[in-house]
Formats: sequence, structure tokens, C-alpha cells
Amino acid sequence: MTKLKQTFANPTRSPIFLNLELSTARFRLNPGEELILLYDPSDRPSDDNGSVLRIEVIPECSGIELAIYTTESVMFYPDGSEAPQDFGAA
Repeated sequence: MTKLKQTFANPTRSPIFLNLELSTARFRLNPGEELILLYDPSDRPSDDNGSVLRIEVIPECSGIELAIYTTESVMFYPDGSEAPQDFGAA
């Protein structure tokens, strides 16, 4: 099956953390950057609303942090290179 592509952009002045749930992958999206998630829409956690991706804001964090529910564990830069995981603080 063809993978779908979701781009995450950060127009803010602070980093945003993206957590890929069902794995322990965590990525830092720096100001002005974009990260891309490629995912198989048939291989995902179920969503009662029929959404392809479920994305939630993680409360009580020092900055913006999102949980993206997917079975994937890798994100990419727009040039196609793999983004490194980042478990640092905002």
C-alpha cells in the first residue's frame, strides 16, 4: 500500500516536540523547520471518529508537545533525510 505523507511545520519561536505513540520515538521540531511523517493508513491505531491520524496536545508540558498516534517510528526532513530522535527539554 502507498504511504500517506503528513507535514508538521513550526512557525513559532520555540521548539515543538512530536511524540510518535505506540513507539518511544520523539522528535524536536525547531522554529522555522518542517518534519514529515510517512505512514500506512491501514496500519494505525483505531480512531472512533474515522480520522487517519489522531493528534493530541500533551498537557502540562513546558512547551508545545504533541502525541501522534501511529505505528511509525521515523520522521524525515523535507530533503528526505531521517530526522534524529530528541529526548531533551524544550
